[in-house]
Amino acid sequence: MADHGALIVGAEARLIRIPVDPPRGDAIQQFAALELPIVELTDAAGRRGIGFGYTIGNGGTAIHSLLRDELLPAVLEQDARRTVGLMRQLTKRIHALTPGCISSTALAAIDVALWDLAGVRAGTPLYLLLGGATDRVRLYNTHVGWLNRPLEELVALSDEAVRRDGFQALKLKVGKPDIDEDCERVAKVREAVGPHTTLMVDANQSWSIDTAITRIRRLEAYDLYWIEEPLEATDLDGFARLGQHTALARAGGESLYSVAAFHECIRRGALDVLQPDVARIGGITNAIAACHLAAAANLPVAPHVSPELSVTVACAVANSVFVEYIPQMEIVLRRPIRRQGEFALPFEEPGHGIQFDDAALDRFAVHGSASRTFQQSHR
Repeated sequence: MADHGALIVGAEARLIRIPVDPPRGDAIQQFAALELPIVELTDAAGRRGIGFGYTIGNGGTAIHSLLRDELLPAVLEQDARRTVGLMRQLTKRIHALTPGCISSTALAAIDVALWDLAGVRAGTPLYLLLGGATDRVRLYNTHVGWLNRPLEELVALSDEAVRRDGFQALKLKVGKPDIDEDCERVAKVREAVGPHTTLMVDANQSWSIDTAITRIRRLEAYDLYWIEEPLEATDLDGFARLGQHTALARAGGESLYSVAAFHECIRRGALDVLQPDVARIGGITNAIAACHLAAAANLPVAPHVSPELSVTVACAVANSVFVEYIPQMEIVLRRPIRRQGEFALPFEEPGHGIQFDDAALDRFAVHGSASRTFQQSHR
């Protein structure tokens, strides 16, 4: 049945660039900025939905251009209730560019805005609209564990996160040239936070399979929950081989850009914990699909970064175990993620509940990036 109030009559895109000072680093890169391509959709009834993707460092202008020039004009006069159908239509429109991080991130910003609009339209928090499996999920703090943090700072921040801030899980970056240095960093943190704190490590795709086997054997002594991205994300043969040499859970998925890629990882037995990234997989629609694939294979999921949004996905499904805490967006938000001890709680307002600070967005907007597209009759 037609609902003319649900027709999309306005679409806006802008690019926000938030400085990261000092720069943060892992085994393969350092970044000095977080870029947010942000989309706002308006329907004929005046309801608004907001969505976003992200890049670390650069590349946001390419995503913004794709939104402005190809994707947003195609959403006008479309029925905002047809989220899956509309996203399929948009994906086909740029088929030659998919799958890939630029196209997935652009599509994700629209998909998230559509789902936010759906929650607003229904008057329902989005985590409930998507399934409502739970009202909280454990957080692990990655922010303390950047690889370029000096050892003393790493240990102090880890201790503070546990004893002052209530975190019971931390993730440390590894991948120093000398494995002894990696081991020292993990050992010192383990000593500081005690045996009951969950520790994970992340090598950010920096090792070959032979190096990974050797190094993970050394790191196993510190009672780790998982080893994340020890190999290149697409090296499924390597991940399968790694599983023959360690009982440590293999985590990954943030660098996979399609649901099909997650299916192949599951089919090959390459990963033990799947980490869909809402932006990089193309939005909430695909992130939920990946989570359900994992559930069908009795595998847990731990959605990657963007905790304010990832908690919505994690609380919608029954097989989520963690959400990653990196508070990079807080400077442009009216309020931080809801926390209760070691748990993240989704917002209870209709939609995803993320509220951006308009003054902060204006302050960090890339000059000239604002673009608006309106249906002819609404100009």
